[in-house]
Amino acid sequence: MSEKSVNSRREFLQKMIALSALAGLAPYADAFGRPIFAPVKGKLPLRPLGKTGHMAGIYSFGAQATTEIPGKEELSQEIINRAIDLGINYIDTAAAYGRSTPTVPRADAMGTSERNVGQVMKYRRKEVFLSSKTHDRTYDGSMRLLEKSLKQLQTDHLDMWQIHNVKSSEIETLDKITGEGGVLKAMIKARDEKMIRFIGFTGHEGPDVLNALNERFPFDNVLVAINAADKHHDPFIEKFLPNAVNKGMGIVAMKIPARDRIFSNGGIITMKEAMEYVMTLPVSTIIVGIDTIAELEENIEIAKNFKPLTADEMLAIETKTKPHYKDLMFFKNLSEWPPEW
Repeated sequence: MSEKSVNSRREFLQKMIALSALAGLAPYADAFGRPIFAPVKGKLPLRPLGKTGHMAGIYSFGAQATTEIPGKEELSQEIINRAIDLGINYIDTAAAYGRSTPTVPRADAMGTSERNVGQVMKYRRKEVFLSSKTHDRTYDGSMRLLEKSLKQLQTDHLDMWQIHNVKSSEIETLDKITGEGGVLKAMIKARDEKMIRFIGFTGHEGPDVLNALNERFPFDNVLVAINAADKHHDPFIEKFLPNAVNKGMGIVAMKIPARDRIFSNGGIITMKEAMEYVMTLPVSTIIVGIDTIAELEENIEIAKNFKPLTADEMLAIETKTKPHYKDLMFFKNLSEWPPEW
């Protein structure tokens, strides 16, 4: 990378760091544009989840990993309870979350995550902002999924309901999502009937389709894949994140450790670097799937002690991810990769 390119990237990162402060994700910025946080000692720092009125902990619970595996109900519930005990107040799940096992096919596994979360929600629903998703693109199918999700989650409403995994291949057919008979109409209906409070969407294949969908409706929230290798291919940070900030959306970041691939190839970066890189950006919170209580507690400590990185620190982390970026970007649209990939 040339010196000119490095300086240009540094300036961009400084602007993104400052944007965190301007977006209300930090009280103010220092002379270098770094946001200054004033967290309560021993507590998770809080950030506004867009215009929802909810102050989310900077680190949240993604109900995949152990929580979506059939047969791990007891451990799943222990992890979820411990997460809430440690200050997590945002839980992300989906109707589709459920991992097949040698004895449980994928079709039967779907809903495992919601069922495990529901076993905790029946006692602790008021302590968290609860988000789930529909992978169906139709009005009728999504309404059926919502009824099932509410039953499995043992609640009478969702705080957030999101369109699950909007793919790059859907960019030419967004009318199926937003038109008559589409999932968006189901979401508006559900909000009107107070079955849900807020509407969002999720995606990880590429920024173009997310920008296109975002122009069609004033969504409250987005769950988007952002990690320290993002800049190396079709970046969400440059192409989508500023637009979401400008619209005042809640921004939840996922794929932080790239399904643990950051620990491959001799350890590209540490979990601390992976989390702090993304938390320095203008996002409301990050979600991470958890396998064990020890993992959860380690990540919580990183979040509690978080201090925003400088642009140079972020540059150094990006440099570490570059040799392995394709592996860390496995979730992006493969049809758009360069020919050698």
